[in-house]
Amino acid sequence: MTRVFIIAASQVSEADVRAAHLGPKFGRLDLASQLAVLAVESLRIQFDAWPRERIGLCLAVQAGSLTTDEQYWQGRNQVGGPSPALFTYTLPSSPLGEVAIRHRLTGPNLCLVGDDGIALAEAADWLRQGTVDGCLCISCKAISPAAAKLLNTEPVATARAIFLQRQEGGLRELLENDRDMESLLANIAQP
Repeated sequence: MTRVFIIAASQVSEADVRAAHLGPKFGRLDLASQLAVLAVESLRIQFDAWPRERIGLCLAVQAGSLTTDEQYWQGRNQVGGPSPALFTYTLPSSPLGEVAIRHRLTGPNLCLVGDDGIALAEAADWLRQGTVDGCLCISCKAISPAAAKLLNTEPVATARAIFLQRQEGGLRELLENDRDMESLLANIAQP
């Protein structure tokens, strides 16, 4: 079996987004896209080391685009109606597109709504099958207070990113029992 290695890992929160300075377009993105872009930027990966079409992207969004959908829906009561700029982000895959555009990544991509464990497994499978040479795995949880009320859960705004490849090196090997990004990052952070 082909071994997969974790080259870089990051985690960001809404506070990190507020402190980020990534250009004027960054401020126009919805929260989920901001979190995903910032998590990938925090990896500090030099994507020029790989052909852009051989870098995959797997995204897991816990609540889909519900936070942005709710904001867009509320805009119907405002003068001028809902924001056309916000409409772009009413798809769960919008953060994936923003990361791909920013880094000119044209490899396979997958957006999953729900738990990030399947995204991590898919990324590892792509590498083991030789579909990609490297893979960004991103987990995004952007649940506003209004969306949290709809879901009967707590508001949260975090994103995690992991870059995987088949070549040895980096932080450590991805193991069979590494099933979700939150616990994986917690284990990497331990001395």
